[in-house]
Amino acid sequence: MTEQEQHEYTASLRVFSERLTFADLVAVLGEPTEGYDIGDPVSQRRPDGPRRKWAHWRLGSTAPRTQPLDEHIAELVTFAEAHSRGFDALGDKVLTDVFCGVFTADDSQGGFTLEADLIRRLGALNLVVGFDLY
Repeated sequence: MTEQEQHEYTASLRVFSERLTFADLVAVLGEPTEGYDIGDPVSQRRPDGPRRKWAHWRLGSTAPRTQPLDEHIAELVTFAEAHSRGFDALGDKVLTDVFCGVFTADDSQGGFTLEADLIRRLGALNLVVGFDLY
């Protein structure tokens, strides 16, 4: 497969809450890549439009998009393991997952592999993993 045909990957650790504010999440987990608060406009172009019902804290993987997906996920799992007390303290006040983007190259087939150790680490943290294929 040529470099031009290579698949690309992204992954984010996401935390959502209807009960805690964005500031609450930052206080426990630190600064995210991005986030928003309950009551923020859904669209910056329509500040008078619908409002968000959830606070959202998102940490994106820093691995290049051309790195294998398991490297993106492993980076986020390492963060979650290091902050496990914070996640435990948040408890049932949040929904947490790892969200992955898989960007397939034109006219090519392929997939990805998650190693058993990484799957065990995700399971120990009770992290759901979702995939969007593009």
